Amino acid sequence: MRHAIRGFTLFELFVTLAVAGILLAFAAPSLTVFVQNTRETSEANSLVMSLDYARSEAIKQDANIEICTSNAGVNCSGNAAPGGWASGWIVLTTNAAPTVLQVMPALGAPNTLSAAFNGNNIASVIFQANGFVQAAAGSGVYQTTFFTLCDARGAAFARDVEITPIGGVQSSATAGQNLAAGALNCP
Repeated sequence: MRHAIRGFTLFELFVTLAVAGILLAFAAPSLTVFVQNTRETSEANSLVMSLDYARSEAIKQDANIEICTSNAGVNCSGNAAPGGWASGWIVLTTNAAPTVLQVMPALGAPNTLSAAFNGNNIASVIFQANGFVQAAAGSGVYQTTFFTLCDARGAAFARDVEITPIGGVQSSATAGQNLAAGALNCP
C-alpha cells in the first residue's frame, strides 16, 4: 500500500529531503566563509570611511581632528593594546571643548583591530589642518600608520588599511597582505 502526501509518496519525500540535506552540507561552509569575508570587508570599509571623514573634517574645519578608540562613544579610551580598536572608535575635534563628530560601534566578535605608528601600538590618529597625520609626540618622524583587521581565521585572512604620512588612506586588496605585499600578523 502506498502512502501519498499530496501526490508524493513517502519515499519521494525522503529522497528529496536527503538530497536537500546533502546540498546543505556542502553549502553551509561556503556560506560561513562568505559571511566572514563580507563582515571583514564591511568593517574595513567602515574604518576607511571614518579615516577619510576625519581627514576631510580636519581640512574643512582648519583644525586638528582625532580618531581614537572608544568603549562608550563619548571620549577616547586610550586602549592601544593589540586588538584595542575592536571596542569601537570615535572621530572628534581636539579643541578645548572636544566635540564628537562620529561614533562607530564595536566590531563583531571575535574580530580584532589594531593600529601601529612608527612600530608602536597606538590608540589614536590625529589629522592636522593640512590633512597630514601628526607625528608621534613631536618626534618629527612621519611614517605610515598601519591598521590590521583580523578574524578567527587568522593572519592569512587579515585586512590591511594604511594611512600615508600625508593622510592618504588605502586598503590592501589582498587578504593577508599589506600594500607592499608583506605578510600581516594578528594579535
